[in-house]
Amino acid sequence: MNKLFCFGVGFTGLNTCAYFLNQNWIVAGTSRDINKKVNLNIEFTEYNPGKGKINIGESLANSNVLLVSIAPDSEGDIVLQSNYEDIAKALKTSINRVVYLSTTAVYGDANGSSVDEKYIINPKSDRARYRVLAEKQWTDLCNKLGVTLNILRLSGIYGVGRNQIRNLINGNAKRIIKKGHIFNRIHVADIARIIYMLSVSDIKSEIFNISDDMPAPPQDVVEFAANLLNIDPPDPVIFSEANLSEMGRSFYSETKYIRNEKIKEKLSLQLEYPNYKIGLQEILKDELNS
Repeated sequence: MNKLFCFGVGFTGLNTCAYFLNQNWIVAGTSRDINKKVNLNIEFTEYNPGKGKINIGESLANSNVLLVSIAPDSEGDIVLQSNYEDIAKALKTSINRVVYLSTTAVYGDANGSSVDEKYIINPKSDRARYRVLAEKQWTDLCNKLGVTLNILRLSGIYGVGRNQIRNLINGNAKRIIKKGHIFNRIHVADIARIIYMLSVSDIKSEIFNISDDMPAPPQDVVEFAANLLNIDPPDPVIFSEANLSEMGRSFYSETKYIRNEKIKEKLSLQLEYPNYKIGLQEILKDELNS
């Protein structure tokens, strides 16, 4: 039976693990607090590299696909820093594919222009520069050992429990207006399905943008979500007057139109949620019942 090992079973990791479980894979992974995880079908290892080295060689054993969903730091990928030997051994023995979850932030600001995988990366933020470093570290290791590496550069992730409907219900949605600005998004269910499709494919080492078909101004999404809830959207706030965290402000410092044709062509893929309107309409019932 095939086995997936996921470093970082958070929002995206958990949805992906659930998808693989439904395909009858064995699934193992790490979490900083396994007491918060309720899915007993996942073989969990409590893992917090910041608190010292943890031997994960046994948990990695017999894995076929390695999914990395933990953010890097200034020295690059955290799991390679902490468990290089364990990982290298697994890549030499059983793992035949690594899927590294990166971000479209590595492209920097394109002033609203189209960005495909051939676009020259130009990271502006520290978190984007850390991603570029981690991408290189995984590329070097997988090339050295002859293991397929798929780097997925993800747009903004949403899904049940993390979306503008939930933000409106919780009272923390913001309707920020910045002329000409667009965000790119992807539903977490489509991410999970793409990772699985790659895992059972013959596709070799390649980089893919993972985004839906409808980049849109963020205020449009808030307004659409409010309409689904039959409530008024929050009052508009001009970006220059918005009270945002440093990270929140960084999201508005770059705008680009992420192209997704490559992944769709390679996998003959039709997205289940090709735009935020379909995604939010599907999410509505779950959020109202939660």
